[in-house]
Amino acid sequence: MPTRSVLEQTFRVYFEEIDRCIQGKCYWALLHVLLVLPDICAAMETDNGETNRSTYKNWCERYLADDLVKPEDWYRMRCVILHQGRTLDDQSEYSAFAFGQPSTCVVHRCVKEDSHGKVLQLDVGEMAKEVRRAMAKWFDTIETSEHPHFVENFVRNADALVRSHDQPAMPIAVQMFVTSSPWPRS
Repeated sequence: MPTRSVLEQTFRVYFEEIDRCIQGKCYWALLHVLLVLPDICAAMETDNGETNRSTYKNWCERYLADDLVKPEDWYRMRCVILHQGRTLDDQSEYSAFAFGQPSTCVVHRCVKEDSHGKVLQLDVGEMAKEVRRAMAKWFDTIETSEHPHFVENFVRNADALVRSHDQPAMPIAVQMFVTSSPWPRS
Protein backbone atom coordinates (compact mmCIF):
# COMPACT_ATOMS: atom_id res chain seq x y z
CA MET A 1 0.00 0.00 0.00
CA PRO A 2 1.56 3.34 -1.03
CA THR A 3 2.18 5.77 1.82
CA ARG A 4 1.75 9.53 1.58
CA SER A 5 5.51 10.01 1.23
CA VAL A 6 5.65 7.47 -1.62
CA LEU A 7 2.72 9.20 -3.35
CA GLU A 8 4.35 12.62 -2.94
CA GLN A 9 7.65 11.26 -4.23
CA THR A 10 5.92 9.68 -7.24
CA PHE A 11 4.60 13.10 -8.27
CA ARG A 12 7.67 15.04 -7.13
CA VAL A 13 8.63 16.17 -10.63
CA TYR A 14 5.17 17.70 -11.14
CA PHE A 15 4.97 19.34 -7.72
CA GLU A 16 8.44 20.82 -8.13
CA GLU A 17 7.50 22.08 -11.58
CA ILE A 18 4.40 23.78 -10.16
CA ASP A 19 6.59 25.49 -7.56
CA ARG A 20 9.17 26.52 -10.19
CA CYS A 21 6.46 27.94 -12.43
CA ILE A 22 5.04 30.01 -9.57
CA GLN A 23 8.46 31.22 -8.43
CA GLY A 24 9.49 32.06 -11.98
CA LYS A 25 6.11 33.63 -12.81
CA CYS A 26 5.66 31.19 -15.69
CA TYR A 27 1.90 31.13 -15.38
CA TRP A 28 1.07 29.90 -18.88
CA ALA A 29 3.34 26.88 -18.36
CA LEU A 30 1.78 26.41 -14.92
CA LEU A 31 -1.69 26.29 -16.46
CA HIS A 32 -0.55 23.52 -18.81
CA VAL A 33 0.81 21.45 -15.91
CA LEU A 34 -2.40 21.95 -13.92
CA LEU A 35 -4.64 20.85 -16.79
CA VAL A 36 -2.59 17.74 -17.53
CA LEU A 37 -2.40 16.46 -13.93
CA PRO A 38 -5.99 15.12 -13.84
CA ASP A 39 -5.15 13.23 -17.06
CA ILE A 40 -2.11 11.66 -15.44
CA CYS A 41 -3.95 10.78 -12.24
CA ALA A 42 -6.89 9.32 -14.17
CA ALA A 43 -4.54 7.28 -16.34
CA MET A 44 -2.83 5.84 -13.28
CA GLU A 45 -6.16 4.44 -12.11
CA THR A 46 -6.78 2.47 -15.31
CA ASP A 47 -5.79 -1.07 -16.20
CA ASN A 48 -3.82 0.02 -19.26
CA GLY A 49 -2.38 3.26 -17.83
CA GLU A 50 -4.17 5.39 -20.41
CA THR A 51 -6.86 8.02 -20.13
CA ASN A 52 -9.71 9.40 -22.17
CA ARG A 53 -12.50 11.93 -21.86
CA SER A 54 -14.52 9.74 -19.52
CA THR A 55 -11.68 8.93 -17.10
CA TYR A 56 -10.51 12.58 -17.01
CA LYS A 57 -14.04 13.80 -16.22
CA ASN A 58 -14.58 11.03 -13.67
CA TRP A 59 -11.39 11.98 -11.82
CA CYS A 60 -12.40 15.65 -11.84
CA GLU A 61 -15.88 14.75 -10.59
CA ARG A 62 -14.44 12.90 -7.60
CA TYR A 63 -11.65 15.30 -6.64
CA LEU A 64 -11.80 18.68 -8.33
CA ALA A 65 -15.10 19.80 -9.79
CA ASP A 66 -17.90 21.74 -8.14
CA ASP A 67 -21.12 23.49 -9.15
CA LEU A 68 -19.33 26.31 -10.97
CA VAL A 69 -16.48 24.44 -12.66
CA LYS A 70 -17.90 21.06 -13.64
CA PRO A 71 -15.95 18.02 -14.92
CA GLU A 72 -16.88 18.93 -18.50
CA ASP A 73 -15.46 22.44 -17.97
CA TRP A 74 -12.15 21.04 -16.75
CA TYR A 75 -12.07 18.71 -19.74
CA ARG A 76 -12.88 21.49 -22.20
CA MET A 77 -10.18 23.74 -20.68
CA ARG A 78 -7.77 20.85 -21.13
CA CYS A 79 -8.76 20.40 -24.76
CA VAL A 80 -8.77 24.01 -25.88
CA ILE A 81 -5.61 25.04 -23.98
CA LEU A 82 -3.41 21.96 -24.39
CA HIS A 83 -4.46 20.79 -27.83
CA GLN A 84 -5.68 23.89 -29.60
CA GLY A 85 -3.78 26.71 -27.88
CA ARG A 86 -6.84 28.87 -27.46
CA THR A 87 -9.34 29.94 -24.84
CA LEU A 88 -12.52 30.16 -26.90
CA ASP A 89 -14.80 27.14 -26.74
CA ASP A 90 -17.97 26.25 -28.57
CA GLN A 91 -18.63 22.95 -26.76
CA SER A 92 -18.92 24.15 -23.18
CA GLU A 93 -21.33 26.05 -21.00
CA TYR A 94 -18.71 28.80 -21.21
CA SER A 95 -17.88 30.34 -24.56
CA ALA A 96 -14.41 31.26 -23.31
CA PHE A 97 -12.02 30.81 -20.44
CA ALA A 98 -9.92 33.68 -19.07
CA PHE A 99 -6.86 33.02 -16.93
CA GLY A 100 -5.33 35.61 -14.66
CA GLN A 101 -1.95 35.70 -13.01
CA PRO A 102 -1.71 35.56 -9.25
CA SER A 103 -1.85 39.02 -7.70
CA THR A 104 -2.97 40.80 -4.55
CA CYS A 105 -6.38 41.33 -6.17
CA VAL A 106 -7.56 37.79 -6.89
CA VAL A 107 -10.27 37.34 -9.51
CA HIS A 108 -11.09 33.66 -9.42
CA ARG A 109 -14.19 31.66 -10.27
CA CYS A 110 -15.89 34.67 -11.74
CA VAL A 111 -18.38 34.44 -14.60
CA LYS A 112 -18.89 37.45 -16.80
CA GLU A 113 -20.66 38.13 -20.06
CA ASP A 114 -18.84 39.55 -23.05
CA SER A 115 -19.23 39.55 -26.83
CA HIS A 116 -18.45 35.82 -26.91
CA GLY A 117 -21.02 34.91 -24.23
CA LYS A 118 -20.33 33.55 -20.74
CA VAL A 119 -16.64 33.70 -19.80
CA LEU A 120 -15.23 31.78 -16.83
CA GLN A 121 -12.36 33.71 -15.27
CA LEU A 122 -9.85 31.79 -13.18
CA ASP A 123 -6.69 32.76 -11.32
CA VAL A 124 -3.90 30.32 -12.18
CA GLY A 125 -2.38 30.55 -8.68
CA GLU A 126 -5.71 29.62 -7.10
CA MET A 127 -6.08 26.79 -9.63
CA ALA A 128 -2.71 25.45 -8.47
CA LYS A 129 -3.98 25.34 -4.88
CA GLU A 130 -7.18 23.57 -6.01
CA VAL A 131 -5.30 20.95 -8.01
CA ARG A 132 -2.92 20.31 -5.10
CA ARG A 133 -5.92 19.89 -2.73
CA ALA A 134 -7.56 17.54 -5.24
CA MET A 135 -4.42 15.45 -5.44
CA ALA A 136 -4.22 15.35 -1.63
CA LYS A 137 -7.79 13.97 -1.58
CA TRP A 138 -6.81 11.45 -4.23
CA PHE A 139 -3.76 10.44 -2.18
CA ASP A 140 -6.10 9.94 0.82
CA THR A 141 -8.24 7.61 -1.30
CA ILE A 142 -5.21 5.61 -2.38
CA GLU A 143 -3.76 5.47 1.16
CA THR A 144 -7.01 4.28 2.71
CA SER A 145 -7.65 1.83 -0.10
CA GLU A 146 -11.18 3.13 -0.70
CA HIS A 147 -10.94 1.84 -4.28
CA PRO A 148 -8.60 -1.20 -4.19
CA HIS A 149 -8.68 -1.63 -7.98
CA PHE A 150 -7.44 1.96 -8.45
CA VAL A 151 -4.70 1.30 -5.89
CA GLU A 152 -3.55 -1.83 -7.73
CA ASN A 153 -3.52 0.07 -11.01
CA PHE A 154 -1.68 3.01 -9.42
CA VAL A 155 1.05 0.72 -8.10
CA ARG A 156 1.39 -0.99 -11.48
CA ASN A 157 1.42 2.30 -13.45
CA ALA A 158 3.63 4.29 -11.06
CA ASP A 159 6.86 2.85 -12.39
CA ALA A 160 6.18 4.32 -15.83
CA LEU A 161 5.54 7.85 -14.55
CA VAL A 162 8.04 10.55 -15.50
CA ARG A 163 10.91 10.92 -13.05
CA SER A 164 13.50 13.64 -12.72
CA HIS A 165 17.13 12.66 -12.38
CA ASP A 166 19.75 14.78 -10.69
CA GLN A 167 22.17 14.32 -13.59
CA PRO A 168 21.20 15.51 -17.07
CA ALA A 169 21.15 12.67 -19.56
CA MET A 170 23.11 12.94 -22.77
CA PRO A 171 21.55 11.27 -25.80
CA ILE A 172 23.35 8.08 -26.83
CA ALA A 173 24.23 9.42 -30.29
CA VAL A 174 25.85 12.49 -28.76
CA GLN A 175 27.69 10.36 -26.20
CA MET A 176 29.06 8.17 -28.98
CA PHE A 177 30.15 11.23 -30.96
CA VAL A 178 31.84 12.81 -27.97
CA THR A 179 33.65 9.64 -26.92
CA SER A 180 34.70 8.58 -30.43
CA SER A 181 35.40 12.00 -31.90
CA PRO A 182 38.63 12.22 -33.93
CA TRP A 183 39.07 15.84 -32.79
CA PRO A 184 41.10 16.54 -29.70
CA ARG A 185 39.26 17.76 -26.65
CA SER A 186 40.30 21.09 -25.28
